[in-house]
Amino acid sequence: MTPGLPLKTGDTCSFTKTVSESDVYLFAGITGDFSQVHTNEEFMKTTPYGTRIAHGILSLAISSTASTLIQVQQKAEIPSVSYGYDRLRFVKPIFFGDTLTARYTVTETDPASMKTFAKVEVFNQKGELCTVAQHILKFLPPA
Repeated sequence: MTPGLPLKTGDTCSFTKTVSESDVYLFAGITGDFSQVHTNEEFMKTTPYGTRIAHGILSLAISSTASTLIQVQQKAEIPSVSYGYDRLRFVKPIFFGDTLTARYTVTETDPASMKTFAKVEVFNQKGELCTVAQHILKFLPPA
């Protein structure tokens, strides 16, 4: 017997974190992406941004925490894995010191495939949308 999905349409969860300089440099070290956009303040002063910006994918990584927390919040008893992200866009830059809130909202469930689909939105402290995507979560039935 296959258990039902632990998440339902409308379930939502948020996670908030301030992005520090060390977060950006540690992320650069993990990924190997030391682009001057992220690491060269003097170069970035010559751009429309005027200062260094965080990796866009770092904001997506922060949103991944919300996908874990929603399962804790709903007391999910079956494991899951990320099946991927669709329609990912980095619509606004993230600056060092920005406080990001990742909001994860389940928009669709597919019990037959054991998947849920969620809207992922990452906002800065001004309420501006910085990152948006659709996340697919695949639940793993017991073997």
